[in-house]
Amino acid sequence: MFEETNYSHAQHAEVYERYKSGANWFYWIAGLSLITSIVTFFGGGWRFLISLGTTQFFDGVAEGMSTEFGGAPQVIALVLDIFVTALFVLFGVLAGKKILSAYMIGMIVFALDGLVSLLFQDLIGVLAHGVVLFFMARGYMAGRELMALEREMAQAPPPAPAI
Repeated sequence: MFEETNYSHAQHAEVYERYKSGANWFYWIAGLSLITSIVTFFGGGWRFLISLGTTQFFDGVAEGMSTEFGGAPQVIALVLDIFVTALFVLFGVLAGKKILSAYMIGMIVFALDGLVSLLFQDLIGVLAHGVVLFFMARGYMAGRELMALEREMAQAPPPAPAI
């Protein structure tokens, strides 16, 4: 019985690490997208591969409008960027609390964002979205496995006390 319990805890730890690794992508997406938006706001011309197409769209529209309207469109775009990246932080927080429905919704939103990249023929961005979605999907599947394992462990009888 001792070895079986030990194995369950080791298995739980391994599955939990895969789950957290997948869920942490929400934070990477938010952070790198926000940095890209701040760089764009200050006139920089580079971006991270794992940046949201939506925030890049906002930034591009604002940059185009800034010649006519000054800096106001860029400030509005930055506020919208912060809102969108905060949404991904929220998905990360909820995923960290093992709310798998929020995890799945976050993946769907990210996949839709990949369509924005596709719309603008940003094939590198689409490829980056695909790679990240692969790792997020692995994490989601680990989350389902984790929840089943935790239910199984909760229903198992407690180990016999050592004599």
